[in-house]
Amino acid sequence: MGYATGNEPAAVGIETSKLQLKVVLLRNNELLCKVLENDLAGYRFLRSWLHRNEVEVAGLRVCMRLDAPHTETAARSLALMGMQVCDASPDALARFAHAQRFDAHAEGAVLLAHYAASVQPPRWTPPSPAYMELRLWLARLHAIREVRHQEAARLDSHRQAGQQALHALLLRQLACLDQQIAQHEEVILAHVRRHPKLGLAPELREQPRRIARVAFSEGAPAH
Repeated sequence: MGYATGNEPAAVGIETSKLQLKVVLLRNNELLCKVLENDLAGYRFLRSWLHRNEVEVAGLRVCMRLDAPHTETAARSLALMGMQVCDASPDALARFAHAQRFDAHAEGAVLLAHYAASVQPPRWTPPSPAYMELRLWLARLHAIREVRHQEAARLDSHRQAGQQALHALLLRQLACLDQQIAQHEEVILAHVRRHPKLGLAPELREQPRRIARVAFSEGAPAH
């Protein structure tokens, strides 16, 4: 496995999973490894572990794969602690690994630490609280729409089978779901109006015309 040469600045690579963080600290070409819980207690323990190893947390370059599942919450928490969280895209990481002749089976966190120290990718800016709230509302709206789609698909089968009671019940449930969808859309529209910079959030492009029309009339980037 190849490594970048020279006196590397302290850097951290973190590989995330649902339950754990695999952490590698790279300092002066020496590696220290730690496995922590992927929760608030784990993030705080990471900060204490770095302090015990005489590493300054403020401004420390921490590299993660922000496209990976279960990563954004950890990245946001570490950024709020003052660490300089950086993103490593799969393509950029693959090119770096090839150029540095890393073993194909190298630990992901090791590669991320060397990438952070050698390439020094730009700091990642956490999404604003307003943007995070918008994503939660949109996720909830998507879930309700999925339920409605599934229930609507059953409607004709009940009618064709002569199940009039079930058909009538399902019609009432669909009406209730339609009401919930409309309520969620109104909340989302009000939220976008309160926060005009959300107007061009990519997630809004996939929404119904009434949401997209109001959102994109704001004409400002999401964050």
